[in-house]
Amino acid sequence: MELDICIRGRRSVRSYTDEPVSKEDIEAVLEAGTWAPTGMSRQPWRFIIIEDRKLIKYVSEETKLLVQQMMPTIAKDFQTEKDVICYNAPMLVLVCAEKDKLWDQVNLLDSVLAAQNMFLKAHELGLGTCFMGFVQFLSSKPDALKKVGIPDGCDLMVPFIIGHPKVKHKVGKRDKPNILKWIK
Repeated sequence: MELDICIRGRRSVRSYTDEPVSKEDIEAVLEAGTWAPTGMSRQPWRFIIIEDRKLIKYVSEETKLLVQQMMPTIAKDFQTEKDVICYNAPMLVLVCAEKDKLWDQVNLLDSVLAAQNMFLKAHELGLGTCFMGFVQFLSSKPDALKKVGIPDGCDLMVPFIIGHPKVKHKVGKRDKPNILKWIK
C-alpha cells in the first residue's frame, strides 16, 4: 500500500467483527512499532496483548467508572451497558514502558511514535485500530494494572484496540496545516 493512501485511509475503528487477529498479523503490527524513532535508541516499549474477552470487558467497565468519577461533565455518556470504551474489540494492546522518572516524557513520546507505526501497519493489513485514551485512567488503580498484566516496574503509555472492522470507512477530511510562523 502506498504510504499516502495508508496515512489518509487509516481511521479510528469502533466496530469490529468477532474474527480474531491472527498471531502473524499482531506480530507484524508489533514489529512495525519497534521500528519507530526513539530517544537515544532506548526502545523503552513493552507490549501486553489481551485477547481474553472477559478481561477486555473488565478494562471497559473499570474505565467507564473512572471516567464518570474523573470527568463528571461527560459522565452521562458513560452511564450505559454498551461497551463505549473497547467497543467489543477482539484484542486490546497495552504499550507500556519501564518506569523511569528521568525518561517519563521521552518514554511516552517514543511509545506514541511506536503506536502510530502499529496503526499504519494494521491498516495496511486490513485491520482497524483505535487509541483508547480513557483507559489511561487505569493508571490510578494499581490493582487494575496488575490484573491486566502490567508489572510494578512499568507504566501504561498507549492503550489501543485492534481487530477486523465491521464496515469500510471512507477517507476522512483534514484541515490544511495551521502554520503559526515560518521563520527563515
